[in-house]
Amino acid sequence: KGDERIELKVTTKPNKGLIRVVGSRSHPSPDLAEFVKRFDEVEMVSKGSSLKLCLVAEGSADIYPRLGPTCEWDTGAGHAIAEIAGAKVTKLDGSPLIYNTKDEYLNPYFVVSAVEE
Repeated sequence: KGDERIELKVTTKPNKGLIRVVGSRSHPSPDLAEFVKRFDEVEMVSKGSSLKLCLVAEGSADIYPRLGPTCEWDTGAGHAIAEIAGAKVTKLDGSPLIYNTKDEYLNPYFVVSAVEE
């Protein structure tokens, strides 16, 4: 059973306008509250740590805006899983979130989202 492969795939068709937004369980922010105002109908899903990236990867969430401090080690594994499943992981300006490029290990704000086919 340990060698069983499970295919992950992001959702490509949100539920009739409902956007499932994953957010921090322990760090809610005013920036996140402002971010979700752009969507008509939102279901908030609160989870901790890199699990939020994995929820987008498995299709249980449509978007994860991270608008608070994280370090590279908090997100690296979840980032890899999300991209393998077809998600897009970008900084707020749309450029890729990349690692190990500076002296500090804090991530900028970023968004993980399902990419339409």
